[in-house]
Amino acid sequence: MAEQPRKITLDSGWVAARSTEVQFTGTQLTTTHPPTGPTSPWMEALVPGTVLGTLVKNKAVPDPFYGLQNEHIIDIADSGREYYTFWFFTAFHCKLSSDEHCDLNFRGINYSADVYLNGHEIVLPKGMFRRHSLDVTDILHPDGTNLLAVLVHPPDHPGRIPPEGGQGGDHEIGKDVATQYVEGWDWMAPIRDRNTGIWDEVSISVTGPVKIIDPHLVSTFSDDYKRAYLHTTTELENRSSWTAECSLSVQVTTELEDSICLVEHLQTQNLSIPAKSRVQYTFPELFFSEPNLWWPNGMGKQSLYNVVISIDVKGFGESDSWSHHFGFRKIESYIDDATGGRLFKVNGEPIFIRGGNWILSDGLLRLSKKRYNTDIKFHADMNFNMIRCWGGGLAERPEFYHYCDYYGLLVWQEFWITGDVDGRGVPSI
Repeated sequence: MAEQPRKITLDSGWVAARSTEVQFTGTQLTTTHPPTGPTSPWMEALVPGTVLGTLVKNKAVPDPFYGLQNEHIIDIADSGREYYTFWFFTAFHCKLSSDEHCDLNFRGINYSADVYLNGHEIVLPKGMFRRHSLDVTDILHPDGTNLLAVLVHPPDHPGRIPPEGGQGGDHEIGKDVATQYVEGWDWMAPIRDRNTGIWDEVSISVTGPVKIIDPHLVSTFSDDYKRAYLHTTTELENRSSWTAECSLSVQVTTELEDSICLVEHLQTQNLSIPAKSRVQYTFPELFFSEPNLWWPNGMGKQSLYNVVISIDVKGFGESDSWSHHFGFRKIESYIDDATGGRLFKVNGEPIFIRGGNWILSDGLLRLSKKRYNTDIKFHADMNFNMIRCWGGGLAERPEFYHYCDYYGLLVWQEFWITGDVDGRGVPSI
């Protein structure tokens, strides 16, 4: 029997150094000349985090959020992009069994990166909000000891802050797929490194021959919300050189009290996946009679079901699994004929929107699960029922949306090509 699929988050043991102060290549750093610890020019690194966050942590620069100390930190427009181009390095252990595969996952790097693992180079495509999942099965060392170095480059168009400041500086950052507030706003001083860094989670995930990719859950309703249907679709990738005979299952549970769970549904389907192929599979819909609905803050309970998808491969065992909390709800929006205003309904009931604007909670992106929990609970405690994610800020981490679900906050989601910075350059007078 194979080991259970596993995920290891790489959030400790990182060191970082300015690229101009490192004399070795990425290949050398991950083979013959790895850093031995946080000794100059290397320092303890914040991952997830930013270059500026790492510099603040090591007291190499003052904290930009105290007094006027941000004025004493050199801006990337004056230093050049190379000044904030940094190496990040760590080592991790991962030893594979027969027919196992390993992915190296980056949930977000700002802005582009060259990844080196055990001497092998992988150049990542640009974009702050890209997810990267790299099959490194054939690169891992047989003894399980692996060396990882990432050279992170700042945004291509970091822009310049005009003497008079202004909303979004000279607007150049809008030419990149990145956060736009980093050139400064009426509520935020400029972020000197433009949030360069490995700003979101890094992990390795080990699966068997078949991998579950990006499941999609959708609910529909009938009979005045007394009947609900869960529609589940997922992609499946067979990375083996043989046809995989699979047993694919979806299980839906709800917590009754004190971690006692009731299994609402358990459905299993058999399928064959050709070698070296990716397929999309949709389960037969699951029927729920009088489901516990999810309601916004102040309108009812935030009922959440736990959905688990797993796949077993004949001759191997459980190959991969995925789980997610899911709320049954229907959100509608329409224009009122009388006022021309936009109105909303949730589960057929009109809702009066009480909300605020969310850009981010910390300009250096030091955002833990605990902080997300606290910050979003603040919004619920203020009787908000919606958060607007401004287009010039983050396309947030999964933890943000989880706690919005948990505390009953709808999310008005904008994306990075909206907002006030559109890459038009300094406006002509």
